[in-house]
Amino acid sequence: MSTLSNSTYTHPALIAVPAVLAAIGLTYSPARPAIIAVAGVAALALLFKPLTLALLRGILLAIAPSQKVAVAKKAAVNVASPVQTAFALNRKANQIAQTQPALAAELRMRAAYAAPQRISKRAVVQASAPAQTRFALNRKANQIAQTQPELAAKLRMQAAYA
Repeated sequence: MSTLSNSTYTHPALIAVPAVLAAIGLTYSPARPAIIAVAGVAALALLFKPLTLALLRGILLAIAPSQKVAVAKKAAVNVASPVQTAFALNRKANQIAQTQPALAAELRMRAAYAAPQRISKRAVVQASAPAQTRFALNRKANQIAQTQPELAAKLRMQAAYA
């Protein structure tokens, strides 16, 4: 007797194999262009790996910047030289001098203390009297600020220009 017999081909599982393969072929054929396109994009991404990584990092930073970048930006904004601070305070004081003279005088006083002082013998000798006057005017303005705010504002204005 032969080992091969017709009964082996009549098993139900063996009959279903060609039907399953036909179903897979019908499913695969419409998806073939998409699979080829995805494979092509993956091949180009691997070919240009540094460029791909740089683009992905750029997109990630645009969506959610890292904490280090945010902290560095805040530190860069807060750091200013004393001269820039003095100019900014004086500029703001000039803008609001007509509407709020007391605040303008206060800003000018802060600008005077923020600016670095240039020291020379002639400047120290000439500035010694107005500096004492400035401090005296500010002290007097602080003493009467609660009872007479308008007079205190005038004294601060005089101290700023003294």
